Amino acid sequence: MSVEPVASPPRRRGPYSVEYVRLGVPDLPATIAFLDYHVGLALEEHDGEHAYLRVGTEHHSIELLHEPELTAFRYEAVGYSVESEEVLDDLRLRAEAAGLEILPLQKRMQGLCQQGFAVTDPNGTTVELFTDFIEYAEEPWPDLRPQTLVHPFIITDRYEDTVRFYTEVLGFQASDYVEDFTAFLRCEDRYHHSIAIRRADRFSLEHLCFIMGSFDAVMRRRARAQYKQVRILGDVVNHSASHSLAFYLYDERHGPRYELCDGHRVLTPEEHETHRPRRLKRDPRNIDVWRAAADDRTWAH
Repeated sequence: MSVEPVASPPRRRGPYSVEYVRLGVPDLPATIAFLDYHVGLALEEHDGEHAYLRVGTEHHSIELLHEPELTAFRYEAVGYSVESEEVLDDLRLRAEAAGLEILPLQKRMQGLCQQGFAVTDPNGTTVELFTDFIEYAEEPWPDLRPQTLVHPFIITDRYEDTVRFYTEVLGFQASDYVEDFTAFLRCEDRYHHSIAIRRADRFSLEHLCFIMGSFDAVMRRRARAQYKQVRILGDVVNHSASHSLAFYLYDERHGPRYELCDGHRVLTPEEHETHRPRRLKRDPRNIDVWRAAADDRTWAH
């Protein structure tokens, strides 16, 4: 007698995509100007205390808070959209089951979505989850603007706890690991990673990645950074995991390193459900395939 295979229960879904980060900065007007000229973000609603900037039709990709007591930027929060009320409710149940305190969204954010809540990750970062993020009908006027925010990359001294929080509680899928040192995790939009987490002796938002849409746009942004003598911490690289070509510019007053890239791997719907994460060797060539040898540290991530 044949036995019918038992169907696996459907996978509990995670957030759909990263939408924004919230940063405190010491000089709001200067950071607005920096992000406009060097990254290509368009300024929208703003006053003396905060500013929204966007790259596409999303309401904002970065919210800046004016905090003049700071000497460098501060990472306040990250926001992820969720596909439906049902998924949001399930995420709330998972967070409660993990013993997390359910927090309200930031007051301004409450008016920019239909519903949502926030939790705090193991590093103290506020993670906001919500449905129906307000958007614009049109993208801002093109001027070497990025297409979208792809991911934050954090370093943390609570690596295992942080990976468990994003995978087991929030339902992110693992795309790849670099030994037990870095985790690349993806959302339901299937970009190779919507957050990356690296082991370190402290916590920090290490960089934010924006897709530019073409290699020409990446290089034009790089030329602007060179012209204004902005530090390039990580020059043109070819990432093995995400298949992107990128460079990184940095001024600690205005945020983390900003990665401007061309291309980023998107898994197929089938791969998204069946992909088995690789465990890559901790080797410079597994970060940048253009490195000459295993001891080539001319660009160290």
